[in-house]
Parts: sequence; C-alpha cells; structure tokens
Amino acid sequence: MNHRQTVQAVARRLPHLPKHTVAEVLEVAAEVWAAELAQPGGAITIVNLGRLRVEAQQMQVGGAVRERLEAQHGTAPMTIRRLYYRFRPSGWLREFIEEAYEKEES
Repeated sequence: MNHRQTVQAVARRLPHLPKHTVAEVLEVAAEVWAAELAQPGGAITIVNLGRLRVEAQQMQVGGAVRERLEAQHGTAPMTIRRLYYRFRPSGWLREFIEEAYEKEES
C-alpha cells in the first residue's frame, strides 16, 4: 500500500476529513517518526502495529573490506558503523496476520 492508497483508505474511514488533511497528517507523522529514529536509541511505537527502532554497531574493518576501502580511498578506517533496522510487531498484528494466512490456506 503506497501513500496515495493509504490516504484514500483513511479518508474513506474518516469521511469528515478531506483527503488533503489526511495526507498532511500522514506526512507530518512520518517526519516526526523519522526525526525520532535518527536519534541514537530512538524508537517509535505505533498502536496495534508494533515498535520500530534503529540500532548502530561499530564493526572492525579487516580483510577484504579493508583492502577494498584502501583501494578506493587510499586509506581505511579502523571501524565502520553498521545500522540495523528492527521492527517488532505487536501481539495483535501477529495474530491478525496469522489468521489471515490460515484463512488463505484453508
């Protein structure tokens, strides 16, 4: 589901709100969430969906990675940062999805 489809679906469920208002709310929410996730240790929890967070890990550079970086840039750092994007669905979302798949299989 893309942005336009989300706006249409929400506007149908909330007919008292015009589509442009729904779109603006979604865009502002995305900006606020992105700013939170960009902070070290930042996380967002969306009701009934789950929790989204970003973890950063410092990794030592060695072997083939070091050789490649040195070939490209002339030097290589001792460590590099790796980002992990984590999503943990809520219990409700897990059950909802599992039920949908069970119905599809039967």
